[in-house]
Amino acid sequence: MRAYSQDLRDRAISLFESGYKRKQIVEMLDIHYETVKDWIRKYQKTGDYSSKQHLNKGMERKFTDKKAVLTYLENNPNALALEMRDSLSPNLPLGTFRDALLWMKITYKKRDFVYSTR
Repeated sequence: MRAYSQDLRDRAISLFESGYKRKQIVEMLDIHYETVKDWIRKYQKTGDYSSKQHLNKGMERKFTDKKAVLTYLENNPNALALEMRDSLSPNLPLGTFRDALLWMKITYKKRDFVYSTR
């Protein structure tokens, strides 16, 4: 659900401070009564009635040691994701480890060390 604009919130609080009742504000701005009631309650309690939507940055990464992965791959160029995970972060689920590799933009394709002389 999208958040209401800060401008609309400001107008609602301004109308409330001007002496309008909650029900009048609801009718003038065409928004739900509980929404206006919540904004006013927050404003009276903390002075802040702004939207908190989009403040979270997402889930915290469980594994972010890119240098360790690159070092492991240098020493073990044909390692599978399972082997890397077991060596670097054994308690981490394999899917989470693979997601971390994707996030770090690391591919772990096996390398063929038999070079052609053509």
